Amino acid sequence: MHYRRLIVLMFLLLPLSVYAQNTNEAKKTDTLTYALYMKAAWGELIETGENALDEGTDFYYLRMRIGIAYYNEKDYMSAAPHFRKALAFIPNDPAASEYLYWSYIFSGREADARVLASNFTSKFLKDIGAKPQSFIGGIYVEGGFMSNADFTDSTKSGFGKDSLVYGEIKPENNSTYFSVNVNFVPSSRFTVFTGYNNLNLNNKKMFVSTGNSPGNFNLKTKQNEFYLNAGVYAGAGFTLSGIVHYLNIKTEDVTASVNKMTGAVTYTQASETLDNYVGMFAVAKSLGKFRLSLGSSYSNLNKAKQIQNTLSVVYFPLGNLNFYSVTDLTAHSQKKDDTLKNSNGKFMTRGIVNQKIGFKVFDKLWLEGFYMFGNAENYNESSAFVVFNSMYTMNNRLGVNLLAPLSSSVQLSLRYQYYNLEITELAYDSPSTYSTITKTNKFHKIIGGLKWTF
Repeated sequence: MHYRRLIVLMFLLLPLSVYAQNTNEAKKTDTLTYALYMKAAWGELIETGENALDEGTDFYYLRMRIGIAYYNEKDYMSAAPHFRKALAFIPNDPAASEYLYWSYIFSGREADARVLASNFTSKFLKDIGAKPQSFIGGIYVEGGFMSNADFTDSTKSGFGKDSLVYGEIKPENNSTYFSVNVNFVPSSRFTVFTGYNNLNLNNKKMFVSTGNSPGNFNLKTKQNEFYLNAGVYAGAGFTLSGIVHYLNIKTEDVTASVNKMTGAVTYTQASETLDNYVGMFAVAKSLGKFRLSLGSSYSNLNKAKQIQNTLSVVYFPLGNLNFYSVTDLTAHSQKKDDTLKNSNGKFMTRGIVNQKIGFKVFDKLWLEGFYMFGNAENYNESSAFVVFNSMYTMNNRLGVNLLAPLSSSVQLSLRYQYYNLEITELAYDSPSTYSTITKTNKFHKIIGGLKWTF
């Protein structure tokens, strides 16, 4: 039997004087809140109880009644502090422990729930229907594809000038993506999330030049990634994380050289391997209906150096996971290699804002919508799990996610993104003068995922 079901009997049998200030005001509050509890007048009970706390009246029953009222209103984030306070009055109290555990679970605070449950007996875990801790906390796999809606095989597609003597462009065409990840839980306070990602990207490099046939080359980029996120729960809602994301990139390219005497073009194909990484440290704090995190990362993507600082603010106005807002505020600084074109050898900083809104649509379906404000280049997000290392700048990104929990252990997801890439063309009007022309290409990305928790 769940201990929560015994709470009314406890209220009837245990004397107030054991746990409360034995004052007339406390007795009055006890009588009133008990009556409201028995009538299931949750809203009135919350108001009456909170007012009593503000006036200095505090005791075990009051905390339990307010907590249960919030819990029955599904405001689990407001309920949890009252159950914690009830446990301060009566340590290891079964009813308060059970309510607090499930308040944490329904608030998405798995680390708090694990630490609390580490003090439970096996019998108590079974009695309240909680899962015992498993060394493997879960497995997550996802995969999908990206396509360029503006891509064409036309020889002269993308070239922005009719007066060119020479031009080259390398648009992205399409890609496939696969990821498999495992979350390890060695102890109640320590987690290790590790994963492998594989990306295969198809480009096409095109050349035009006066007096020569167009040159067209299909090129590939193969990217293998390894991700590690080690998290430590420090208590009081704080989590510290150290993150490393390694990317091994094998890319093909073609260069052209023009004979100044004859004007003939010679093409040279080559491949290059890059070892890139992102290192990150983050601290997160659950605070009432807010979840705050601050992450700072350093990376060396695409022969450049990046420093990125992101403040993430998650707000749950209902005190549960049925409606939420996620705002990421990022300061991204990048210093390009001095040998690259348009590099001044200094860190250039830009601001990026990601806004997401999520809500429960049906009993087994959540919908999220998001938009990115700003231009992203060699940029990471989602605790550096997602790394955007295209050779082009991304903007106007928006999308929707569908999340469908089939059970308490299995969840399906389907994610769609639309975004623009600013594709650059190198254009020579004469053998000695050139310019860079930017053309916007529209992209679509679809990713499906399966999450299985133990």
